[in-house]
Amino acid sequence: MSPDFRAADSTLPPPTGLAQGQDNDVQAAKGDTHTLEGHMGTFELMMTVLAFTAPIVVVVAFIPFVLVFGGIGAPAIFGIAAVLLLFFAVGYTTMSRFLPNPGAFYAYITAGLGRPLGLASSFIAVFGYVMMAVGTYLLLGVVASSLVDTTFHGPTITWYWLSLVGVALTGVLGYFRIDLSAKVLTVAMLCEVAIVAIFDLAVFRDGGPQGRSLEPFTLHAVTSGSLGLGLLFAAGSFLGFEATAIFRDEVKNPLKTIPRATYLCVVLIGVLYVVTSWLTTVAFGHSKTLEVAFKDPSGMVPHAAEQYVGVWARDVVTILVVSSAFAAVLSVQNILARYIFSLGTDRVLPRALGKVHPTHGSPYLSSLLITTVSAIGVLLSVGADPIALYAKIAGIGGFGLMLLIFLTGVSVVAFFRRHPQHAAHATVWHTVVAPLLGSAGMGAVLYLSITHFKLVTGGSMEEAIILQVALWVIFVAGLVAAAVFRSTRPDTYARIGRQKVG
Repeated sequence: MSPDFRAADSTLPPPTGLAQGQDNDVQAAKGDTHTLEGHMGTFELMMTVLAFTAPIVVVVAFIPFVLVFGGIGAPAIFGIAAVLLLFFAVGYTTMSRFLPNPGAFYAYITAGLGRPLGLASSFIAVFGYVMMAVGTYLLLGVVASSLVDTTFHGPTITWYWLSLVGVALTGVLGYFRIDLSAKVLTVAMLCEVAIVAIFDLAVFRDGGPQGRSLEPFTLHAVTSGSLGLGLLFAAGSFLGFEATAIFRDEVKNPLKTIPRATYLCVVLIGVLYVVTSWLTTVAFGHSKTLEVAFKDPSGMVPHAAEQYVGVWARDVVTILVVSSAFAAVLSVQNILARYIFSLGTDRVLPRALGKVHPTHGSPYLSSLLITTVSAIGVLLSVGADPIALYAKIAGIGGFGLMLLIFLTGVSVVAFFRRHPQHAAHATVWHTVVAPLLGSAGMGAVLYLSITHFKLVTGGSMEEAIILQVALWVIFVAGLVAAAVFRSTRPDTYARIGRQKVG
């Protein structure tokens, strides 16, 4: 029997044990100040988290890097990354059936590995998403400034003013119900996928200078470059899909919506990256692709779009890079606000941050805090090279999120060992084999990240060491905070990981 990537049996009885108690708390909390509201379906949830991956940015920026480091076998490397993350998704979505709260990594690692590691992971999650948010605001300002000046031949506007406009817009959208952001993100995502599909179809129809060669999928091609480094950048391009569970209270029928959206996210972006990276090699010819990638990585895809689709396509790609960056920061804003909300609900952070807007059903105070932090981050970046700084802080943020994916995979196995009554309602594939395969893959990626951290952050070795030490200091601070709560505020300690809601 072939492995089943679906979640565990949908005809399960009500959760018992730990999850049963949480479920009662969640139901009791309906209508109080600690329950978020929304009506997203599978499609809206998928678009909301996919926006974080910024597909058009990946196509323009990440595909050339995977080609540079991984060689002509980049399409197959993207496929390998997708399979590894599907393994992770099997355990992740299965565990979500028995853990009915919206804490995502924070809740899952707590349930599997204990409160100290759970709280430390929440610190890393907040740090990682803040870094990703601020870094993407810098990118947004730069590409928007270039769009106004170069493409539209308008006035020269300094990048940080446009970054701050982006902060203000995401702050407004984040204040309202998630459904509004979901609509904006859906439109942005559909536009991105549409232009990539047009590019792919144009190249496929033409066939390129050397035909539609399948050479990039051969073993020789996959091993022609550094498979490990290629996989490192390929896996990083999927970050964001894991955020589906953070919106648990804001979707319709979460037991079905979250697994469906999670799988569809990985499959959709996996297919998109595999096909588009392959057709990029077709566009230039598999024997010339690497030469182009080394010479002009940032202009590679836009030039191909102009050649195969038309000048208008290059301009549209430029515009969509701006909208993609904005969609990404809006997605991060929503995800991060819900992590802060969970920590406020658990009283790890001030309780006010766990308040829900009485009309919009949004974590409005948490969202306003993120808006303020993002604005401060942009202002502190004035005077620096925004692109170089983007690479550094987005790199450390991405590393932190990959660490959490690894820990969550391990926590799935630990959770089902601690709760055999839940494991009895799922297969060994769902509770042990797939999570371990996913964790092993992410563990390898993490090892490569640590040993090649200079590449991850795009700076000097000294800067790489400082950034990595800073991340581990934050992790240890979470462990220390958990120990302090255990001895001085046992009620707060008991709540860690959304163990109590209300």
